[in-house]
Amino acid sequence: MAQTVADRRDVDFVLHEQLDVQQLCEHDTFAEFNQKTIDLIVSEARNLARKELLPYLREADEEGCTFDNGKVLVPKAFHRAYDLFRKGEWIAMCDDPRWGGQGMPATVALAANNYFNGANFPFMLRWELKTRACGPCL
Repeated sequence: MAQTVADRRDVDFVLHEQLDVQQLCEHDTFAEFNQKTIDLIVSEARNLARKELLPYLREADEEGCTFDNGKVLVPKAFHRAYDLFRKGEWIAMCDDPRWGGQGMPATVALAANNYFNGANFPFMLRWELKTRACGPCL
């Protein structure tokens, strides 16, 4: 059975036809972004979600988390997923480029996170909890 994380046409419709996100590119803050760049970001997020994060969902669920000597140990699949997430620079999508972020419009980052959450919500929730507990600079 094929698994659809989120329909690409729906995401494109919301970004381009409802929100007209390319208008953000007219502002100096987002001058490096255009419709082609936005579409590429959304495509890469979808690929990561479908090809990597989604398959780890079952594996991580079967392994589960453990509590050992006051530490919570996450499934090994989460480590692989985090490595891909970090290497793909998905961690600081909206942060200022001066501080290592991509400076992406939040609307585009939300579209990317829509795919990530749909593919592997436990991984994304773990990431969100860690970010909120430790601050944004991980």
